[in-house]
Amino acid sequence: MRDQSAEDICREVYAATNDYYRQCEETLGEHALGFRILYGPPVVDAPFLFLGYQPGGRAIDCSEHHETWPETCDYATEEWPLAKQIRAIWGQEVVARCTGFNAIFFRAPSVAAWNRITQPLRDELEIFSRNNAERIVRTLRPECLIIIGLGTFSWLTEGKPSLYGEKGRVLARRGTLWGCEAIGTVHLSGSRISRGDRERLKKYFAALQTSARTQQTQEGCAS
Repeated sequence: MRDQSAEDICREVYAATNDYYRQCEETLGEHALGFRILYGPPVVDAPFLFLGYQPGGRAIDCSEHHETWPETCDYATEEWPLAKQIRAIWGQEVVARCTGFNAIFFRAPSVAAWNRITQPLRDELEIFSRNNAERIVRTLRPECLIIIGLGTFSWLTEGKPSLYGEKGRVLARRGTLWGCEAIGTVHLSGSRISRGDRERLKKYFAALQTSARTQQTQEGCAS
C-alpha cells in the first residue's frame, strides 16, 4: 500500500544518507563506492520486507541509487541469484508486493573489504545505517521481516531455530526486530541450499502466510 507520509520519511532518509556520504567520501578513499537503500517502492504493510547485510561493491552506475527507489521491486524482476531464489521461495506475485534493503547502506565488494575500513569509521557507518534502517522498518510496518543470512540475523537480533533442514541444519530462526516479527534464513544465494531444503523453506513461508490470512479473517469476523 502506497503511503505519502511513508514516502516522505524514506525521502528524508535518502537525503540524510546523501549528506552523510558526502561528509565521509574523502575519508573512505578507495572504499567510497556509493550506497544503495531501497530495492523497491516503500510499501506500507507489505507481507514481507527483505533485509540483507550490505549492497554489492561495484560503484558503476550507482549514482541513480543515491536519489530514490526503483518503481517496482527489483526482487520481483531482476535476474540476480538472490532475486531468483527469493522468487522461487515466496513467488513472484507475493514478492512484487514487497520491498527490501540492507542493514548497511554503503557498498563494499565483500565483508573482508568492509572490515578493512578503519573501525571507528566503519562503526559510524554501521550505526548510521542501522538507525535509519530501523526508521524505515518502523515506518513501513511489514507483516514479517525476512533477514537474509543467519549471521545478519544474529548481528541484529536473537531468536530460536524455527525450521531445520536435512542433516539437522538450521534453515530459519524466529524473533523480533524493530517492532516486527523477524525471521532469519540461511543466505539464499550463498549457502548452497539443497533442493529439498529450498522446498522446506517454501512450504514454511507458505504455511505462515496461510496462518496470517486465517487470523486476519477471524479478527475481521470478530469485529
